[in-house]
Amino acid sequence: MEVTEVSKFLARTTPFDQLDSAQLAELALQLSVYYCQAGENVEIAQERLLIIRTGIFALYSDQQQLLTKLEEGDFYGYQLLLTGLADNDQLICEEDGLLFWLPADAFHQLRYQYKNIDIFFQRLFGRRLHQYKEQQSSRFTLKVSDIVQARKVSISGEHSVQQAAQLMTEKRVSSLLVEQDERLTGILTDRDLRTRVLAANLPATTPVQQVMTPKPHTIDKHAYLFEAVQLMSRFNIHHLPVLEQGLSFSMITATDIIRSQQDHPVYLIGEIHRQPSIDGLEQCALQINNLALVMGKQQVPAHEAGHIITTITDALTQRLIKLAQQELGPAPCVFSWLCFGSQARMDQSINADQDNALLLEKEPTGEIGEYFARLADFVCQGLARCGIKLCPGNIMASNPELRMSLKGWSGKFAKWISSPTPDAILKASIFFDMRVVEGSKGLFNALQQDILARTNHALFLMQLTQTSLQRTAPLSFLRNFILEHDGKQKKGLDLKKRGISLITDIVRVYALANGITEVNTRQRLQQLAAIGVIDSKESQNLSDAFDVLAQLRWDKHLHDIAQGHDASNLLDPAVLSGLQRHQLKDSFAVINNAQSSVKHRFCKEM
Repeated sequence: MEVTEVSKFLARTTPFDQLDSAQLAELALQLSVYYCQAGENVEIAQERLLIIRTGIFALYSDQQQLLTKLEEGDFYGYQLLLTGLADNDQLICEEDGLLFWLPADAFHQLRYQYKNIDIFFQRLFGRRLHQYKEQQSSRFTLKVSDIVQARKVSISGEHSVQQAAQLMTEKRVSSLLVEQDERLTGILTDRDLRTRVLAANLPATTPVQQVMTPKPHTIDKHAYLFEAVQLMSRFNIHHLPVLEQGLSFSMITATDIIRSQQDHPVYLIGEIHRQPSIDGLEQCALQINNLALVMGKQQVPAHEAGHIITTITDALTQRLIKLAQQELGPAPCVFSWLCFGSQARMDQSINADQDNALLLEKEPTGEIGEYFARLADFVCQGLARCGIKLCPGNIMASNPELRMSLKGWSGKFAKWISSPTPDAILKASIFFDMRVVEGSKGLFNALQQDILARTNHALFLMQLTQTSLQRTAPLSFLRNFILEHDGKQKKGLDLKKRGISLITDIVRVYALANGITEVNTRQRLQQLAAIGVIDSKESQNLSDAFDVLAQLRWDKHLHDIAQGHDASNLLDPAVLSGLQRHQLKDSFAVINNAQSSVKHRFCKEM
């Protein structure tokens, strides 16, 4: 082995690129080299660090699921070296390559001697935990693409219904995608043929476009399966076109979902949409904590669990609005039921309260005002009965100040943006994360576009940034945790107020400054990195820190409800493992750095 060549390789490989030439040469002498042939099963049971020099290696779980592929500069074995716990992974060489092995003693010596190298591998392990958990198959986290194949059975709208029936018989399907110039224009089902053709005594020559369902609801192939359940249950449909990059990919049916998910607890969503009363919804909501505990046992990552819980809250809200309209009659004008905060961001946990409002097509006066006051009270009180607490700050549609027309809401946001005061921005910041849950998306889009056209305003962004800096991460200069008391004299770290919310606030500033419509924090970070507002490293660090904090809070909530206690965000760091404390301190350090960056960018005169 040529030491000089190995040293050059190490010099361009993170984290060894921090070493000087003499240190690199010393490290190179401690490496063993091994040549692997394609198809070879690599021995990974020993405690040593594997460094990929050349080739491609596939890492499989004990369930033979592909976890990742390792290439030049990638590592394996640090998880065993850091924790002493071995995974039952399997590493297969896919393309001839060279491996370097670093003995365990040499690896630990490097960690003790060079703190940055230690931190690098600790963070790498933390990211690995999230990455592999996300890739593990779970009943809760199946994607639409996991159960549907790329099978597009389509027909043109100009063809006859007889030709459509023949195609359905030939392909043995119960529905067809109707396309024009490769764009989806509708769907035709066997039920359509029975009710709209045979029952109506239409001739066999009737064109498909005359009897099809136009502009059907659709879902992306990468969406979660529970989102398909939500959509189909909400609109009582049994066939849902699946899209890939906006084009037809396949069709998912209720039978497909039942076949793959017969015991899926997220069928709770379907049950919610079938309930005829608030009493029934209340009984459904009693299952949420049990669902959370099952998700914990299934090791569903925190951000996916948050998505599921938010989808359940959405379903409860949507059904309550339908029940209210059954009692009150149809709405006197177009409306959008808005949600804010964690529900808008799709990252709710099991202790969330309500944050909602109404956006109306017309001014809420007279009969219109009375109707929506009754609807809002019905829904908000119904949500409270379902365990989603009333907002202590009265940020609810039942508050008459939060039932306004498009003109009213636009004026409210315009005032916040053009004449920002610290107190006003502190109270208003939650409103800038909003999403429509039920009603008109067009009305909501008009409001959102009006807001984003104004938010690149220097004074507003400065005040919003100052608000985001009012709290800091609980980490001292010497990297010790700073504990605080709650109202019950318990000491700990508030993972929400002193962690998750700080990242959310920082990312919101960047998003509003750049007109980004997405409100989910992780997706905002991806978009900010994609357009170059935040460099990819800072975006990844913030995303990793957000995931670590969200996971610790989710685990804490699961522990609380398993013990029969209310879910609390206050965590005693003494209960964490050494690795978890290290990850938590790194996450707080990331927040501190991000706060410095956002302050420099938007508050230069401070």
